[in-house]
Amino acid sequence: MEEKKRIKAEYRSSLRSKRLIREALIRMMREKPFEKITITDIVKTADINRGTFYAHFRDTSEVLSSIKELAESEISEVLNGLTPDMLLANPRLLFDSLTAMLAKDREYYRLILSVEEFRRAIMENRQRIVNDYLMKSTAVQRLSSDPSVKQSIVATFDFLVAGVMGLYADVLSEAIPAQLEDLPETLAKITGCALRQLADPLR
Repeated sequence: MEEKKRIKAEYRSSLRSKRLIREALIRMMREKPFEKITITDIVKTADINRGTFYAHFRDTSEVLSSIKELAESEISEVLNGLTPDMLLANPRLLFDSLTAMLAKDREYYRLILSVEEFRRAIMENRQRIVNDYLMKSTAVQRLSSDPSVKQSIVATFDFLVAGVMGLYADVLSEAIPAQLEDLPETLAKITGCALRQLADPLR
């Protein structure tokens, strides 16, 4: 029993250390270019020792990669259990899931989106993941042989996903006066109007 408690405590400590290191890099990137950030900068900002840093990462580039990979994996988790057909029939499912994920740690997401490099990378990655996912829907696959219809669908999805991601980013960074919890209903109405325009070719 004591061994299990020790292992659990070490695991929590490891997660905490990794998070401190990631957040320290993000904060430093708000002040100067990534290329000028050193491990010393990170350990001072995170208030940890170098040994703790090297227990988790080899260098600053690995920390940067881990932040981007984590952001990409999170959107995949949001899509878990939601099929492309379900999302097109009821996009509110995605917005509820995405909002719940962001609400659990909104300060972290607000921080990460305050760095232009991360904001751009996250937006591009998530847009690509969601777009590719929606294109796998039964209706879209059925119509993929018609280039003009497929082009219209791709353009609509691209527009919607970019707009949705941009709105979430603006709300989290407090660039616009809106509440995160209100976004699912608002976005469901907006996307519903756009998707209805595609209803005929998707039938």
